[in-house]
Amino acid sequence: MADTLSSVSDAELLTILDQLQQTLANKATDYPGITTAMKDDLATIKDLYYDKLLARATAQAAAKSATIDKDAVRRNAEVLIRSVRNINKAGGVDEVKITALGIPKGDSKASPTATVPAGAVDTSVRLRHTIRWTDAATLDNKRKPRGAMGVEIWFKLDGPPPTDEKDCSFLTLDSATPYLAEYSGTDAGKMAHYLLRWRMADGSVGGWGETVSATITG
Repeated sequence: MADTLSSVSDAELLTILDQLQQTLANKATDYPGITTAMKDDLATIKDLYYDKLLARATAQAAAKSATIDKDAVRRNAEVLIRSVRNINKAGGVDEVKITALGIPKGDSKASPTATVPAGAVDTSVRLRHTIRWTDAATLDNKRKPRGAMGVEIWFKLDGPPPTDEKDCSFLTLDSATPYLAEYSGTDAGKMAHYLLRWRMADGSVGGWGETVSATITG
């Protein structure tokens, strides 16, 4: 226990009040100067202090829960905002127009700890590509790297492989391999090219993995 009354913790102060009340009740003759009114005041203030401590603990728990809920919504908001920027940037929208959206320029910085995803395409079913992905650093492990919420998959249909994402369209954010991409009959025989990168939980993105290309079987 602390050396001075003013420096004791709330729990210690409550213990002191409880001990005072019990001792004065059990050994009243040892403390003749303490009146009944003072004992009543002591009981009242102890109960009130306990109630206030309980109310504060409840409020703190509620505040913590509210902060967790708020932070979860904020993460979703940041992911959406970064997606808007990334998609517009990949689509060749002028930087001045992107800046007009109010999104900080440095907000798409890739996580320095992220590796890149490695992709493979199963074409055994007609008009369907089953895109499987894993961490290029651990090809035998389907788990995402730490901090990754999933894989961004971008694609280019037909023609030569893309130079970068500006040649592609955003396909999906996939949280668990594999991803199923379906095509129409008019796409049969065309080549589909896929670019994959990690999307981190904080909304940032990693580097691009190797381009994966496959023919759409008819």
